Amino acid sequence: MRPFKVSYNKGDKNMLRWLVRSTVAGSANSDVRSESDKASRKANDAKRQFDYAKRERDPDKKMTYLVEGMSYLAESVNHVSNTTVPLAKVAFAASLLVENVQDNLNEQTNEIVRQLKNEEKSS
Repeated sequence: MRPFKVSYNKGDKNMLRWLVRSTVAGSANSDVRSESDKASRKANDAKRQFDYAKRERDPDKKMTYLVEGMSYLAESVNHVSNTTVPLAKVAFAASLLVENVQDNLNEQTNEIVRQLKNEEKSS
């Protein structure tokens, strides 16, 4: 029995690369959105604690609110920093996608030019 042989043309390979790259970009984009949402929630929690501290008259409670607000603020910064790697992945994947699209456009342009030249020769 002969082994099954698959042949790919250049377009299939480009489409597969595009699919993989767009999947990576989509996944990283999801990570960025998730971390960004978490950062926003923690920043809002921090703001709320600072507002409580502003209105509080008891110095001990005021200090507690400030400490909790700083803690939430630190967590917010941590979530923002967690977006750095996924953002880099999105940017990298996007640059590869642009390169892939440019290659496809060049290939299509060359094919159109070849067809036009063939039409001129046959006329």
